[in-house]
Amino acid sequence: MIPVREGSQRLKKKNYHKINKYTVLELTIVKALKAKVFDNIVINTDDIKLKKIANNFGVDFYLRSPSLAGPTATSDRLVLDFFQNNKIDRLFWVNTASPLQTISDIKKFVFNFINKSLISSVSGNNFKRHAYYKNTPINFNRKNGFARTQDLKPIQVINYAMMGWQKSCVKYLKKGELFPKKNLIYDSSRWSGVLLKTAEDLKIIRTLYKMAPDQGH
Repeated sequence: MIPVREGSQRLKKKNYHKINKYTVLELTIVKALKAKVFDNIVINTDDIKLKKIANNFGVDFYLRSPSLAGPTATSDRLVLDFFQNNKIDRLFWVNTASPLQTISDIKKFVFNFINKSLISSVSGNNFKRHAYYKNTPINFNRKNGFARTQDLKPIQVINYAMMGWQKSCVKYLKKGELFPKKNLIYDSSRWSGVLLKTAEDLKIIRTLYKMAPDQGH
């Protein structure tokens, strides 16, 4: 599924902005289609006007409840709702907030999920950087000299470009757990980690899109 909320707080109409000839939503649909790894592709939205977009691209349309479209709606509720209202055994979320993720990223995520028989997974990036949490080092210590970058244990930063669940995760979703403890963080390309949240992000992404590989253009 490709979730799209009509309203967005930090960047208004985020999914409706254009990157080259496609809107953010359309670019995500194109990549999902060209990946050729899904039995079905569905726009999951509160905006009935997007049904025309679904028809134009030959994908399905799911109009969710307004209660799942507001700023307080959580991802676990959205995923649970889709499982409960669709006869599916496995669900993948292709995120429009990562508009530069490559077609290869999508393919590899799905193949890894299936080949390893995972129950859930989310994409992220590994970084060898000195990282702090509340002014406390989390992957190095200050003793015995400052750690070299190449010697650091990588930190894992979730980018949410791709997510996946088996139907068995419904019991966790009902408890508000988007991912169970056995969840795997899949290391995706740096392109997947370029997130669209603000107007400044959009400017950067429009510039990077001209050089980004495997975008389907």
